[in-house]
Amino acid sequence: FFFGNFRGSAMVHQVEGSVLSRLLRAWVNEPRGRVLLAGWAVTFVGVTGRAVFLRLKLKARRALKPPAEKDGTLVAPPPPSRPPKAPGPLRTVLRLAMPSYWSRSAAWLGVFSLGLGVRLAVSVKVSSEIGSLGSLLAKGEWEELFSRQLTYALWALPAAATTALQKFSRERAALCLRERLLQTVVDKLGAAGADAPLMPAPEGTATRRLPGALAAAAEGSADTSRGGAVGVCLTDPAEFCSSAVELYEALSKPLVEVSLLSVKLALMMGPGPLCYCYSFFFAAGCWTRFAGPSIATMTTGVADAEAELLALHSHLVEYAEEVALMGGGAAEAEALHASLAAAAGRTSQLQLQRFGSDSLDGYVLRHLGILAAFTAMLPAVVRAAPGGADPTEYFLTSLHLLVHVGMACKDLVLSHKTAATASAHARRVLALLTSLEPAHAEAANGNGAAKKGGEGAAPPLLERALVQARTAGSGMALELRSVVIAPPALSEPPLAGPLSASVPRGAHVFVSGPNGCGKSSLLRVALGVWPARAGEVSTPPSDRIVALPQRPYILPTGCLRAQLLYPTPLADAAPAADAMFLEALAWAGLERLAAGGAELDEPRPDLGGSLSGGERQRLAAARLYLACRSSSPPALIVADEPTSACEAGFEERFFAFLAASEAATLVVAHRPELARHHTHELAFDGHGGAAMREL
Repeated sequence: FFFGNFRGSAMVHQVEGSVLSRLLRAWVNEPRGRVLLAGWAVTFVGVTGRAVFLRLKLKARRALKPPAEKDGTLVAPPPPSRPPKAPGPLRTVLRLAMPSYWSRSAAWLGVFSLGLGVRLAVSVKVSSEIGSLGSLLAKGEWEELFSRQLTYALWALPAAATTALQKFSRERAALCLRERLLQTVVDKLGAAGADAPLMPAPEGTATRRLPGALAAAAEGSADTSRGGAVGVCLTDPAEFCSSAVELYEALSKPLVEVSLLSVKLALMMGPGPLCYCYSFFFAAGCWTRFAGPSIATMTTGVADAEAELLALHSHLVEYAEEVALMGGGAAEAEALHASLAAAAGRTSQLQLQRFGSDSLDGYVLRHLGILAAFTAMLPAVVRAAPGGADPTEYFLTSLHLLVHVGMACKDLVLSHKTAATASAHARRVLALLTSLEPAHAEAANGNGAAKKGGEGAAPPLLERALVQARTAGSGMALELRSVVIAPPALSEPPLAGPLSASVPRGAHVFVSGPNGCGKSSLLRVALGVWPARAGEVSTPPSDRIVALPQRPYILPTGCLRAQLLYPTPLADAAPAADAMFLEALAWAGLERLAAGGAELDEPRPDLGGSLSGGERQRLAAARLYLACRSSSPPALIVADEPTSACEAGFEERFFAFLAASEAATLVVAHRPELARHHTHELAFDGHGGAAMREL
């Protein structure tokens, strides 16, 4: 089939050679042809030279490493050993989004692939109908022309349906991938913030790593945005799933089209002209890929800038009232304008690069590809249409199929851009998932390179986990052994320590000291939100600890009963009488929120916005009241300025309640007169030292 009729092939080559020579002579004889050929030459030399220069510059930059020096002689460093190649970010994240070939996303991709074959078969039939219409139009056979127009209209129905099916299946596949990937992110975030540790640990661990995990997600990697975890946790997985499906389409669609259409064209044109067309597309594709700019790095930069802008807006919305009260609108607007300008600048640069790249790719691969296909097909037309077919119909059908093949080759060549975009998003998603792993979260929080006692390397992660998970000694609710209190970032200096203290069960410790000395940081270390820079922390089991942060947390949705039971989910809470909830609200001075049990279960989506700062702290105090009245009261209560926004009357009632409880308490407060409700005082001197005394 491919190598028969050598005489015909030789004649086709001869005719083709004459067509090319006559084409070149015709262009050279015209001024605009000479201008066009000169423009091609200048563009080719300029673009190729720029690409070569950039690659040589990058290679030289990588090679600029200071050589080692031995006995006063510079010695080149030994070549690094290459470890086994690990799966790339794209492949790794794809495995998470589509764990098996029996998943829903794989099923929809299968539907998409099936639609490709059906659509291609219909396209071949439509192409033949277009050729027949052209032939009938040239002959003037109007009745037959009208009949074939009806045939074309009927075949257009499945063509439109298969096109819509492809779009629908592509969107469904992206949605399934996104659902699976976001479920993985949510599970890791939930595990990082839950009371149960991410990895098995001995009983007694107080694991509350969600803030550290979010901080690591936002700032723990060079590939993730420093603007906050909002865009990292939500936007990046969605963008990766869309780009992954686009990459599958960019690879599968042209491969199927080129494979099937090549057989059809080989039967119609012969192997010679078809090979010439493919040679052009291969050479042009290799050149455009070599000369084109890198899209992956710029896509990552744009995503970083947009995530930072989103985080600034979210932060401003969260603190809108505080900003308005302090008159900080101008400063916030300046920060937003600067972030917007940075995002717009990076986006404009990416769009400009895409404009130049798309213009070059479209002209070379599409338009010149059509011209090359047209030129390569002329010898077959001159030789004669096979089987005695009408030359016009044969020419139009072959040209239409060649255009489809050319577009498919163009899409296949340009798929590397889609792959680069998908890889950029995959790196960000993989960095997010890695930052939520226990080991990485500890390292990002400072434990990974911490030093114990100020000297030497930190103990291994497992040893450190065992040290911090050690159950408090008999009769002790909290023990600190040579603990160094410091922010998670290793670049930040320690705030206090080494500190050693023991809090007996039933003791009430009043933590005092100047601002910034480490009082609130001590509570973070005690709760496991921050790792200790060095030393050991022993606490009761996490389900026996109740924390009251200075800024109370209010659920964005849910009923009042769910607010009072937080952080225990409503479905997992032990049954309790409505009178107990109403008693807690009355004790906190919030009886107006519910007059009866029915109002406890009414949805309160606007509760957070209707409460003042003091009422928010009262609601948190009502949660503590319920916890202490439950069948499993807390063994340790940790509170940071729990009544700073409340009036003196409720403050006295609250601290009297704490003093009467059997739980050990560790309370940060600034009013010295509150010390009378406590049994011990842990005083920070503001210079890194602290001492505990009995009151």
